[in-house]
Amino acid sequence: MAEDSESNENKDVKIKEVRGAIDAKGNEDYLVVCIGAFGAWQAKVCILVCVARFMVMWNWMFIIFLTYDSEFICTSFNATIPENVTESTCYDGCTKYEFAEGLFTTSFVAEFELICERAWMANMVQSMMMFGFLFGVFLFGWISDRYGRRIALMLSSFINVVLMVASPFSPNYWLYASLRFFIGVASGGVLVVAIVVILEVVGPQYREIAAACAKLPDGIGEASLCAFAYFSPTWRVYALSIGIVSILILASLALVPETPRWLMTNGQLDAMRKLMVYAAKCNSLDAATAKENINNNIKQTVPSVTKKNVQYYDLFRTMKMSLRTLAMFFIWTVGGLSYFGINQYVSFLGPSVYISVIILGLIQIPACFVGMWLNKAAGRKTSTIGILAMIGLTMFLLIFVPPDHWSAIVLGVAGMSASTMIFSVVYLYTSELYPTEIRNMSFGICTAGAKIGATVAPFIATLSPHWVPTLVFAALPILAACICFILPETKGRNFQDHLD
Repeated sequence: MAEDSESNENKDVKIKEVRGAIDAKGNEDYLVVCIGAFGAWQAKVCILVCVARFMVMWNWMFIIFLTYDSEFICTSFNATIPENVTESTCYDGCTKYEFAEGLFTTSFVAEFELICERAWMANMVQSMMMFGFLFGVFLFGWISDRYGRRIALMLSSFINVVLMVASPFSPNYWLYASLRFFIGVASGGVLVVAIVVILEVVGPQYREIAAACAKLPDGIGEASLCAFAYFSPTWRVYALSIGIVSILILASLALVPETPRWLMTNGQLDAMRKLMVYAAKCNSLDAATAKENINNNIKQTVPSVTKKNVQYYDLFRTMKMSLRTLAMFFIWTVGGLSYFGINQYVSFLGPSVYISVIILGLIQIPACFVGMWLNKAAGRKTSTIGILAMIGLTMFLLIFVPPDHWSAIVLGVAGMSASTMIFSVVYLYTSELYPTEIRNMSFGICTAGAKIGATVAPFIATLSPHWVPTLVFAALPILAACICFILPETKGRNFQDHLD
């Protein structure tokens, strides 16, 4: 009886797997048929790649503690000494400033005296990194589609770790700022490749939760920065400790394989066969049945497999593709603008910077799973429109609320949660809108939009009076929601591998 029960249970699982392999048009997903929708192999790949995103978030939010305000006072003048010398005030005749001990005994701002007429140089470090991100998502998006996901992920991660370890030893400001640019290039590569790898190895019925889990390291990574900063005596130790931990992440990425979809699309059928047989064994599938399914799917695919040298202009080669790309680019731009703009707006939460960063990081975790639920229940298009409308509504209500009122905090946190949810949705939406041949390049151009939004966000967030930035943060998400109506719904469809 126990054997019969186990047999029936296995049959039920098999039926669910097969159903998940068939989309709304009746097409089978060969990945699910051959190795299953999700198993031990997919779990291993997803965990390893998710961990890689910690490097991205650490570099992304690193600036919070690096350039945290340092109090200073002028201790030497070359002219008449003012009667009252106040703290954190710049004087024309000052020849020497002394800095109070803050988060670090030796801070980045204090060591390079990034105050007064040199204050802009502190933010320049972050700007250099954001420019690097823009370059990196394009470069590694192209490398990933042309030469493989694994090569792009390993190369970007290796460059990232080497520069993260080397940068704390920079003898001067300009060398450090330059290294931050190249760290941004590498981090952009990790960001754009990691999400595609995760979504390409799981079956259609698990994409919603995969997209949510891919975003989880971002919030956890931001919160974990507090530990690095709290236990580091100087800014150099702070930077070096993050780099050393990242070495362990790089070593683990050696276990990440190429995705079967990329191998299939690029005609590397022998490598695909070996990988899928191994994956089927890891997922405890019958070896003989798995090999038969794999060989049958390869035979059916061989006539349609042709090697193409795809380029970024393929994202605009038809009117339909152009409208799709421009719409997603704008939606991602608004997402980046909202995420970083609202993040800055609610950064005053809590009595200390540590508590603020922990709160802003941890509230992203439940937001990821709400986004997953919306994706599964309402679909990609409806979820995107609804979340953008929610961001717009919360920001619109903030226009009528005084900045120091408790309701401003509540609305700010709600807006921050919604801006986190939007990425859980558009990660999946973008991957389903584009075929495997150009999927990473589509992520590259869309992610570039998010970085442009993130770059502009601080300038908008500091505008006055307070209703001006909130009006901008309200209007743009509503406009993006309207633009989303031109996009198709992709829920229930298998991944497309080739351009039409």
